[in-house]
Amino acid sequence: MRPGMFTEIRRIVVVGLFTFLFGWNIGYPLEVVLCGIGAYILWTFRIIGQLFNWIDKGMRGIPPETDGVWGEISDTLSRQRRRHRRTQEKMRKTISRISRLTEALDEGILVLRSDLTIDWWNSSATNLLGLRASDRGSAVINLIRDPAFVEYIHRDEFIGSIDLPSIIQSDRLLKLSASGFGDNEIALVITDITKLKNLEQLRKEFVGNISHELRTPLTVMRGYIETLQDLPNNTATVETAFDQMSEQITRMQALADDLIMISRLEADNREPVLEAVNISDLLRDIVSEAQALSDGKHSITLDCKEQTLVQAEASDIRSALSNIVFNAVRHNPDGASIAILVSDYQDFIDVSIRDDGVGIDPMEIPRLTERFYRGDSSRSAVTGGTGLGLAIVKHSIKRYGGHLVINSRLGHGAEFICRLPKQSR
Repeated sequence: MRPGMFTEIRRIVVVGLFTFLFGWNIGYPLEVVLCGIGAYILWTFRIIGQLFNWIDKGMRGIPPETDGVWGEISDTLSRQRRRHRRTQEKMRKTISRISRLTEALDEGILVLRSDLTIDWWNSSATNLLGLRASDRGSAVINLIRDPAFVEYIHRDEFIGSIDLPSIIQSDRLLKLSASGFGDNEIALVITDITKLKNLEQLRKEFVGNISHELRTPLTVMRGYIETLQDLPNNTATVETAFDQMSEQITRMQALADDLIMISRLEADNREPVLEAVNISDLLRDIVSEAQALSDGKHSITLDCKEQTLVQAEASDIRSALSNIVFNAVRHNPDGASIAILVSDYQDFIDVSIRDDGVGIDPMEIPRLTERFYRGDSSRSAVTGGTGLGLAIVKHSIKRYGGHLVINSRLGHGAEFICRLPKQSR
């Protein structure tokens, strides 16, 4: 039993006994006991009134002086008030710290309610979107009216981000990324990626220009080397030097061609000119070229229906598929089998290029489509690979909404699956 309750019971017992004995002595025990109980109740109500008055004033100042149950209640409330004040102070400091943090960010942050109205934003969002105090409570789609953003913000799940021109400066590019939290609220993060895009564009232009500029000197060098190779009385050492120089020029020309190709794919923002491409005819031509490249050292088979069509640009699809098939020839030993299988589904086709050659370490597969990445540098050096082939494949297929799947284990061959939608998205 709590001390306050014990004190209160003792007080009631003492009042009861005293009034009973006093009433017994004067001949009115019941009446005196009732008067004592009434006095105790009045005193209790007085204490309760003081306690409620203190509570109504926000429990400020010293609680009412009393003991027993009501004194223990007032002490408990006073302790709770102190703990509540300490918690409030911690919360104020935390909120102030978070507010300073969000204000220090270069990224703009918008908090949207479940109905997509604007609830809060930081100063960076003000600068990036030109927000005003009157915009609080407005629908975000009234502020950012781009159809791509309207479609993005109405999604059930937010995957990825969206790039849009600034609504206040058309020469600035913003990246918007949304995520849900709380009670169906949305956090919208806005990042100015203008400098990054400019640097990326500069890189693409630089690579493209360098690749084009390399073509002329390489062609001149190749011409002179071929002329010098035809001169009489060349020693074996000179012939070997010319052969190695010619081989390196061929590799540099291949690298320049691949750089030009990937630069074109990255910089080409136009909609592709779609045509009905017969995958069967395309693959037959590629197989013929692969057999010539193999010189009979590999077994190459093709399984594809006569009329297997996709809507795309033939040059892009040919570039993607030929890169994979030619890689299978170049990077596998003599006697390896290469099987090309086309599976026709309702909305897409799968072109599988499978071999039973050396295979690829599964740890390297995620990086194979990176530019200049080579899973086996020594083998690529022998075969003259540029490290750009699969990057070209990835960009060519992605342009039409497709994707590349790679399955392989060391010593168990490799399978490259190009999934191509029949109707480009």
